[in-house]
Amino acid sequence: MLRDKHTVDDLTTLLEDVPADFVAVSYSLIEQSQKKYNFSVESYLYVTLTLHLYSAYQRLEEGRYRANYSLPDLSDKYPEAYKIADDFLTGFRERLRVDFPLSERNSIALHVINAHGDRVSQAAPIDSLDDQLVNIINDILRKNGIVRNNDNLDDYGRLLTHVKYFARRLRKDRQEQEVQISASSLASIGNDFPEAEQIVNKIAGRIDYELGVKIPKLERLYLVIHIARLLDRKKQK
Repeated sequence: MLRDKHTVDDLTTLLEDVPADFVAVSYSLIEQSQKKYNFSVESYLYVTLTLHLYSAYQRLEEGRYRANYSLPDLSDKYPEAYKIADDFLTGFRERLRVDFPLSERNSIALHVINAHGDRVSQAAPIDSLDDQLVNIINDILRKNGIVRNNDNLDDYGRLLTHVKYFARRLRKDRQEQEVQISASSLASIGNDFPEAEQIVNKIAGRIDYELGVKIPKLERLYLVIHIARLLDRKKQK
């Protein structure tokens, strides 16, 4: 069911990049999971998780998939999210014969956890928050030699899509507790992607200074992964 204009716009945008059967399975599994586990999620999950899974599928098909074992395991605190992730792996295998690696379980669960509520200490009361966040990120990426081009078009677009939904969560001005991530998990991510982490630190510092917004740890983790992909594209070129 398309509940509002945002949902219609999101689906229209998504179908420009992702096959309809893939979108249908992802949307169906999100709906079923919420009912099965009584686990509500924000509407942006339909886009962000579907884009993530389709990107992982493309990398699998092209032989470019690399498992990320550095993501924190929060299964003790959020068991329902990991059950949802298991259902996703089973659902895509049975319905589309897409056999995602087990390492995707943690990635899917973290997307679900992130969408279960807004975990930002304060929200900036700015109508053009989307634009301001994007401008800051574009500027810092450009200063670090990363610009949008034909080679990184998809990865850059996914980063901006993620930022768009982060801004939407900020505008809702909720004050729920941030997901706790261990220091060892964050250190592991930094060791794996040191250059990307440095760029994210610059982004977080500038957003805090200019907009008064603290970037949650889980959000920083996602930004590191997105930017690491852009850096990898740059090196390949």
